[in-house]
Amino acid sequence: MKLTSLLTAPGGGAFPVLLTMVAAVGCGDEGAPAPRVIGTELATCDITTSPCQRGIYESVAESLDASGYSMPSIRTISVDQHADEVRSGLDLEDLTGEDAATRGLRLLGFIPEASESLTATQAEYWITQVAAYYSRSSNRITVIDRNYEQGAAQVLLAHEFIHSIQNSQFDLGTVGRGVDTEDGVIGVRSVIEGDAVHSSFAWYYDVSGYAPEDIDWDEIHDERTARLRDRVADPERALIDTASSFPYSYGFQLMTNTSLAEGLLGRAAAFEAPPATTLEVLLGYGAQAPVVDFPLEAHPSPVEGNEVAEENRYGAWYVYGFLRRHGVEDEEAWTTGLSWVGDELAIYDDGAEVAAVWRVRFDDQAKAELLSAEVNGEGGDDARSAVAFGEDAFVFAAESAETLLAWAEQPLDTMTASIIAKSARPKGGAVSVGTCLQSHDFSVPMPPPILR
Repeated sequence: MKLTSLLTAPGGGAFPVLLTMVAAVGCGDEGAPAPRVIGTELATCDITTSPCQRGIYESVAESLDASGYSMPSIRTISVDQHADEVRSGLDLEDLTGEDAATRGLRLLGFIPEASESLTATQAEYWITQVAAYYSRSSNRITVIDRNYEQGAAQVLLAHEFIHSIQNSQFDLGTVGRGVDTEDGVIGVRSVIEGDAVHSSFAWYYDVSGYAPEDIDWDEIHDERTARLRDRVADPERALIDTASSFPYSYGFQLMTNTSLAEGLLGRAAAFEAPPATTLEVLLGYGAQAPVVDFPLEAHPSPVEGNEVAEENRYGAWYVYGFLRRHGVEDEEAWTTGLSWVGDELAIYDDGAEVAAVWRVRFDDQAKAELLSAEVNGEGGDDARSAVAFGEDAFVFAAESAETLLAWAEQPLDTMTASIIAKSARPKGGAVSVGTCLQSHDFSVPMPPPILR
């Protein structure tokens, strides 16, 4: 379904947007509003029209017991407009790739060697992958016109309506308040995005004449998670991009199983207490995730002249992806990732070179030895070295062999705290991209697989 530009207004994505456009209010025919579309017609209605938009919103809201809230405004922009808005909000200094975060993440392979910068990697995802997004501050949906097929168009609009409803019901600003690590943000996003995917699919199947409880959701989930696991092994793809997509597969699976088991009360409980780690999401609904176990003094005493530029926790998904990119078979990498009980990545800067120290703790000493052996194995990267220390694996990465050796020789058994007190250390926060958006790389199986 080819969308037309119904409404143009200032953008409001993950990057500050400076581009100003002429704003218009409303869409559809002038005069008295046409009756909203209802019933099965919602599955095929033209989402560029007011009756269709109002019909989808009210139907979705009713399915989530959320009637009475204000419907968000909608604008549609072209692919080129979207790219221009994202680029206009970028600070050119963030694109140089000279910042410590970019250099440290590149050393570990979290972003590709060829990447311009962390900011450029994030912006590229927004430009090429995003189909639509919801802006909480303005209660507005932006749809990027990518010529969506029937079904996908209706689900896409429903997905973004659900984000508006989530904000009205649960106040998304408070759902993840205080979360300051990549791992923690992905856990929260897995509820927000997972619910939007499941609820939009369930709504669409319902108005298309299929009872959500009759659908074989496992088949749908298996296809999406398998596709993501294939992507994570590709070294040319940013590992942080797979983390951006994680909530749309594993978060989807989590919220499907939560909703089927506990209904709307279970959904509300998930927003009240979202997962604190990606491990909780990977283990799935009903599993008891271990408490994150990590020492307050996480790293060796820094090499002289180095200061902590950034610290962050990346979680089980990054451990799994890191191992896959080192050639570990899927199942072994998977079980190793699930044995994660904590990690911390510190990026240090001495003014000339950057070094990264990633300490990962497992519930099994053999897993720490596996990760270390893979980093040090035949054909390993000269920029990295690793050592197992009990149930912990230390991965060192540096921009020169001399610096790498200096870090690898630091005594691990001392565990002197880093030079910045734990309470004052800068946290990296989210590295993967955004919340309240939908990637254009999604499909709605139609007809859906049915339980036998």
